[in-house]
Amino acid sequence: MAYQEISDAVWSKVEPLLVRFRRKKSGGSPPMDFRCLLNGMFYLLKTGCQWSQIPACYGSKSTIHEHFQKWVQAGVFAEIFRLQAEEYQALHGIEWEWQAMDGTLVQAPVRGQLLCLAEEGLGRNPTDRGRSGSKIHCHVDQSGIPLGVVLVGANVHDSRLVSPTVVADILPRPALTPDQSQHLCLDKGYDYARVEAQVKDQGYIPHIRRIGEEKMADGAKTQPARRWVVERTIAWMKGFRAIRTRYFCKAQNYLAMIQFACTLIIARKLVPT
Repeated sequence: MAYQEISDAVWSKVEPLLVRFRRKKSGGSPPMDFRCLLNGMFYLLKTGCQWSQIPACYGSKSTIHEHFQKWVQAGVFAEIFRLQAEEYQALHGIEWEWQAMDGTLVQAPVRGQLLCLAEEGLGRNPTDRGRSGSKIHCHVDQSGIPLGVVLVGANVHDSRLVSPTVVADILPRPALTPDQSQHLCLDKGYDYARVEAQVKDQGYIPHIRRIGEEKMADGAKTQPARRWVVERTIAWMKGFRAIRTRYFCKAQNYLAMIQFACTLIIARKLVPT
């Protein structure tokens, strides 16, 4: 029995991207339905199971994994992330005025990786007794819509990831004008002069919580809290069990799953409530 399925709206964006992968030669066993294979990948993303535990109704594990690798190499998951964000921008509009960034650590007990390899987004987690881990760094708009994600080793400090994450954004930022400024909210982990300079170089007005700064008393705030939306988006990501703990050896495969999760997060926002 099917567990959950990709919506028609999401499939309408994915299907044109998969036309080039259709079999061109006749003969052999009947080709698998691509939507069925994508639903198998969604099952893995949601449950965090092993490839061999994907229900047979979605196809064999080897077929699903083979197509997943091909689609990752072709950038399919990054492209549907971008297309979904473009649709949200067209229908609701990305709220660029107030943006936020933050990172989250995930365990990465990746089999066969005796050394923590930076090129595969692995590093010794300083908060987990030096065990292998990864860090997901996320950039969101004022409503928490993901705009860009990067994957690095757990030993890379958040303060080093502001510019790389802006570069990884899937949508171009609107031009800055005197009447339309853009603000970037960051927590105490970014409280460095070099980070503030980077933020300003990117055209943002920085809002960085200072180390040692006491919280304001109730009623003393001059503006509403805005950084919490990125923490909520990260919580949404970790609702997908394949994201919560990294079991993917290759960084590009794990990043593709993160992009897939971001696509589905945006798709949920497009469904009328």
